[in-house]
Amino acid sequence: MELERNWKPYAKGPALLVLAVFLLFSPELLAAMGREFTFGNWVGYAAALLALIGGIGAVRESREAFAVSIGEQGITRTKGAATTQFAWSEVARVAIEKRPNAGKLEKPSMLTVWVADQTQRPVPPDVELTGLRGYHIADLRNTRQSRDEVTAALRQYGGERYPTPAN
Repeated sequence: MELERNWKPYAKGPALLVLAVFLLFSPELLAAMGREFTFGNWVGYAAALLALIGGIGAVRESREAFAVSIGEQGITRTKGAATTQFAWSEVARVAIEKRPNAGKLEKPSMLTVWVADQTQRPVPPDVELTGLRGYHIADLRNTRQSRDEVTAALRQYGGERYPTPAN
């Protein structure tokens, strides 16, 4: 199974860029409306700079190559120039977990691969526990494939490494 990124959630990049342009010209817009910018022009310019940096970063992230493959050999993730392969023989557990700092009502959506080996990988682990290292593979809220499709592929190929979720 190949997971594809759903581009819709990444609309925040262009929105931040539009906000940056608006903030850049906010002192002039207020002056045109007959209002005075009481904090000084630097506030609008500083906020515009922050929105511009955030917008460019979000657009770059959304354009980064992203692919996840779940198959007989294991799980492969390509993000940007880094490709990380997890053979089923190396995987201790695969889980769909809550995102870090998620609220109580939020459903689990983060596909995480847990490995027990100490093999060096091109990317650092996202979570380290005693004897295990966890890699966040994909946020299923941002993929075209549904959670049920991913779950079916994990049950088919992962076997006992993907335990039935409690929820």
